[in-house]
Amino acid sequence: MRTLLPFILAAAFLAAAPGSGAQTAPPKELTASERALVAGSRAAIIETGISAAFFDQHFRIARVVDRPGDRRVVWRLSVGGYEATVNDSVGFYTEGPRRVDTHSVATLLPQTSDITRTITRRRAETLMRRCIGSSFKDPQVEYRANGADGHAALLLTAHTVVPPRRESAAERAQREKAEREAEQLQVQDGPARDQLRRKKGGPSPVIRLGAVDLVTGECTVGIGQAGSPKPSP
Repeated sequence: MRTLLPFILAAAFLAAAPGSGAQTAPPKELTASERALVAGSRAAIIETGISAAFFDQHFRIARVVDRPGDRRVVWRLSVGGYEATVNDSVGFYTEGPRRVDTHSVATLLPQTSDITRTITRRRAETLMRRCIGSSFKDPQVEYRANGADGHAALLLTAHTVVPPRRESAAERAQREKAEREAEQLQVQDGPARDQLRRKKGGPSPVIRLGAVDLVTGECTVGIGQAGSPKPSP
């Protein structure tokens, strides 16, 4: 398969038959150095597990950057009506006189496999509402490692903001007492004052993060903290 790489890569740049979803043409005429980056990136992604046939049908080049300190290939994955971006940053190390490229996709996508089916967008959004609530925001499609095994998944991600729990009278009194005591100690700049500022104004809202696997329909939920409220004047 490695000996066929130049021919397969060239085929990926040819006009595809209608409806095939394959790469139609590179975004511009690539230099020899850029073509080498593309070939190396393609090989690195295939090495994570997907087949060459799947790659050539569903990945296309979005951008190639070949500058000192910034070498990368940006791919667009299109499958099942979804599109996601895969950014492969290319570094290198030396072995004697030889320079060996390294690819960030080896870490970002440690295990991959061909995607043979997907759920509909409508189904995915229904699952997201069940998972984190009906008022979710900023839905995006991502292709990245998911789960403990690091296997790459095509995901619909979104988040919703959960209002902070209302303080009881006793909790508010305790917080205000702590603030007064800290102010009496004339807290200086540094972590102690930053902590005081975070406490003022009550608890921050919580962000609930959702990720729906667009193949299996499984939804996972994470919790984050929204930006700290501004301290009271």
